[in-house]
Amino acid sequence: MRVTAILMMGLVLAAPAMAQQAAPATSYPEWNKLTPEQRQALVDPIRARWNDNPDMRGEMLKRAQRWQRMTPEQREAAHRGMQRWENLTPEQRKAMHEQWKAMSPEQRKAWLEANGPKMPPPRSGPGPGGPKMPPRPQDRR
Repeated sequence: MRVTAILMMGLVLAAPAMAQQAAPATSYPEWNKLTPEQRQALVDPIRARWNDNPDMRGEMLKRAQRWQRMTPEQREAAHRGMQRWENLTPEQRKAMHEQWKAMSPEQRKAWLEANGPKMPPPRSGPGPGGPKMPPRPQDRR
């Protein structure tokens, strides 16, 4: 049972590498080209989740920062992983969750190193679109 659950978890998370299917390309406008109604439709669910879960706000910010560091390929792989998780039955989700809880911290770390998302190192300095600092006079030499 334990090995089966670990294999299931591995398959769910490793499937993006195995299935290199190209999704049909759909072109959507940039944010500034969306109508006010479209923008509101995108923002409302996040606002509701933020307001309804004050204890989760820190985790929500961490996830957003992690998302910003991801490459487009990593974001696509994460999206596919979320879709696979959503397609699992409640029983399958529970079994995978129980298996994860049963693992020791060392087993979890080893599993994540072998199967987890590969993240780029954190950026230093301002984030995307942030102000760029001019070089200091002593750096111009």
